[in-house]
Amino acid sequence: MAVVIKAFQTPGGKYVYDRETNSLLSIISDEEFAAFQRIEYGKANYDDWDSLKRYTEQGYLKESRLKTIEHGATPYLQHQINNHIAQITMCVTQNCNLRCSYCTYGGSYNYQRPHSDRSMSLDTMKKSVDFIMSHSRGSNKISIGFYGGEPMLAIENIKACVAYIKEEYKGKNILYTITTNGTVFDDDAIHFMHENDINVCISLDGPKDIHDSNRVFEDGSPSFDKIMTNLEHIRERNPDFFKKITFFTVVAPGADLSCVNEFYLASEIMADNTITQRPLNAFDAKEEVLYDDLYSMTFNYQYVRVLLAALGHYTKSKLSKLFAGNLTNVERFYDRLSKREMFEIDHPGGPCIPGVMRPFIAIDGSIFPCERVNEGSLAMKIGHIDTGIDIKKAEEILNVGKLTEQECKDCWNFHHCGLCVAAGDGGDSLSKETRLKNCASQLNETGEIFLTVCLLMENGYDFSRKFIIEEANNG
Repeated sequence: MAVVIKAFQTPGGKYVYDRETNSLLSIISDEEFAAFQRIEYGKANYDDWDSLKRYTEQGYLKESRLKTIEHGATPYLQHQINNHIAQITMCVTQNCNLRCSYCTYGGSYNYQRPHSDRSMSLDTMKKSVDFIMSHSRGSNKISIGFYGGEPMLAIENIKACVAYIKEEYKGKNILYTITTNGTVFDDDAIHFMHENDINVCISLDGPKDIHDSNRVFEDGSPSFDKIMTNLEHIRERNPDFFKKITFFTVVAPGADLSCVNEFYLASEIMADNTITQRPLNAFDAKEEVLYDDLYSMTFNYQYVRVLLAALGHYTKSKLSKLFAGNLTNVERFYDRLSKREMFEIDHPGGPCIPGVMRPFIAIDGSIFPCERVNEGSLAMKIGHIDTGIDIKKAEEILNVGKLTEQECKDCWNFHHCGLCVAAGDGGDSLSKETRLKNCASQLNETGEIFLTVCLLMENGYDFSRKFIIEEANNG
């Protein structure tokens, strides 16, 4: 097996990532760096290896031990499924009163179900609860999420489900969540969610013109004003409940990210709430998801401000709420370095443990790995609440790296790859071709994080202290 490394440089230094030890090396000598580059591309000679002898003596530049692609959790998967499910998300209804242009259920994605007026029966909701309770003996806290469609359209069943849990599972530590478009609220529903400590996440895409360009009612009318009226009412009637509401923004292609950012900066009503954002999901989209240069420029500008704040060159309290937490991913990435070496039997990063981490229950009781995979894909279905999880299907998804076994064995991004099974969905079966199509974006993403880590280190950032992240998030 060959030596797998990645050589790269910043304006301030030269570096090599050694995959076998999962280590980042700073290289001083130009001659040594050139030798590393030749090793990376399989063109090294005896002199190159001799010049890097001090690195080999320290345990770097070893031929890879990796022989077999298999996830480390495979032998324990059945036990994990039987005892450690700690979270489920129930699709309580496929019905929705909005028709968002980018909705995953709107026909723009392969292998996904369409909108419908079908809902999960109360009996199926109760069975879903029984399923997680019977498979969570090793979990101290259980999270139950209500999802749609628009779950507030099924509020009466949600109320009955919570009442069932309180009656049948007294003493269980339950965390409830609901993801909603924010248009369907009344005082009774607000009181119910507050009394039961339900964590509410509302989808809001920024200012009125941007939000209403994508998020409209079924008849085509805008939804922004209705949401803001509801928010004002909730804050006035129940300010403590309102403070715990979080907001989620999808920045769709064509949306001005700077305007979205300014909207939240200027918002008095959401000044104390948590706000997150992400671009549109590109997996399985029928048409390529493309962003313009303005989006990239705005994102990079805000990201640079976060880095400057981390280095003490920008006031943390002025950071955008949409970006203040971006450094968290870099910190976590750095923490993983040198802590996970290669094994003979190993699996690239990316897949969670299907059926354990966050299983998604469709309206008919079918089980999927999570809510972000396609409900219309046979490859993604891993079981049913009546019959349990198909261990063979779960193992196949857990070991999705076997699809691209040789490519993964040769890849420098093995430990840091973020491709989950959704990146290999072929509809009826898992697809090697689909998974490989998504590799380039992962390589670019990891490469950018490496560059960020090096930039911060070159400017004196101390990754061991981590206080910067907390201050940024509190600013």
